[in-house]
Amino acid sequence: MSLSSIPVAIRRRDRVLGWLAGDLPPPPTTEPAPAPPPPPINVTDRRITLRRRLFDDIGTMIFAHGLTPSPRAYGVLHAYVSGEDVHTRAAVARQLHGTDGLSDAVVMRIAEGHDEEQAVELARIAGALEARIADCLAAAGESRGGVETFGTALHAEAGRLSSDPQATLARVIGLTQAAVKASRLVEAKLHRAREEADALRQDLDRARRAAEHDHLTGLPNRRSFENRLRELVVDPDQRNAAVALLDIDDFKQVNDRFGHPAGDRVLKFVAAFLRSQLPIKVLVARYGGEEFALLFDGMAMDEAMTILDGVRDRLSKRTLIHQDSGEGIGQVTFSAGVTPLGLGDPLAAADLALYAAKNSGKNRVARSAGA
Repeated sequence: MSLSSIPVAIRRRDRVLGWLAGDLPPPPTTEPAPAPPPPPINVTDRRITLRRRLFDDIGTMIFAHGLTPSPRAYGVLHAYVSGEDVHTRAAVARQLHGTDGLSDAVVMRIAEGHDEEQAVELARIAGALEARIADCLAAAGESRGGVETFGTALHAEAGRLSSDPQATLARVIGLTQAAVKASRLVEAKLHRAREEADALRQDLDRARRAAEHDHLTGLPNRRSFENRLRELVVDPDQRNAAVALLDIDDFKQVNDRFGHPAGDRVLKFVAAFLRSQLPIKVLVARYGGEEFALLFDGMAMDEAMTILDGVRDRLSKRTLIHQDSGEGIGQVTFSAGVTPLGLGDPLAAADLALYAAKNSGKNRVARSAGA
């Protein structure tokens, strides 16, 4: 095959990806080079492999749609491929299934729209908070002013009491009625401000949950999981815990064969299955892509492995059907690595055990080395 027969976009993609990876292809040789020995299993290799696969998928999309390889395009497509931002992913999916497709202008519109939504929501909450504070300060000022006015008027009427008791009493009653009315108005303002402050607090709670939960599955996200893990690591009294990382086997084949919407449904199914099958005290989080993280608080590693392996076995006996076409997706399995808390970096140890489980044939749970 001549060089001219290879599409320009593919040649350009390969040159750019090779340059970014710092790994240009070797010159052709007349004899095949001997196969290198398999590299030792380590967590760094696994992370590099996953990142390279993600990078390759993003690069393929950039060049397939003729996009400029910019940080903005990378950010939007990273959110789409990894599934970390369901709103961006949905916006890209709509473009891919529409007639316009993807272009630099579309990517910019998607990125700016997402940034604008976040900015508008934060501005709304900040403005509401400022308004509620102003309302409370104004109501407090009115209340203080009314008390001072009422006190001054009573003091003045006290001086007239001996000369004209009946008229003075009538005026005091009028002053009291006016003070009660003013007090009720202030109370109503404070009540409204309190109700609006409660609504604002609910908005802030929703914003916090959105920042700490995965939009697609509803599970806690990576940030939430790592925050909880840090709390346990620094707690000297909490050492009886185990950490697990699991990865859906051959998930990319589901996306490639049935499309990303079907892949999303598989992710939601696995997330719900894990949450329903594991004890309620186990923290189940989506760690990224098709990877989930588990924190077995107050549970030894052997017990955690037994429970997780039972979940793995039950899941492997399920068969999924593509709901749109009726075609069988087939068996969905996962591989997992488990490590006890207190054995160095627990996430790195669990990730290494997960890599060993993948290399041993998948659909299994492995323990970390030395555990």
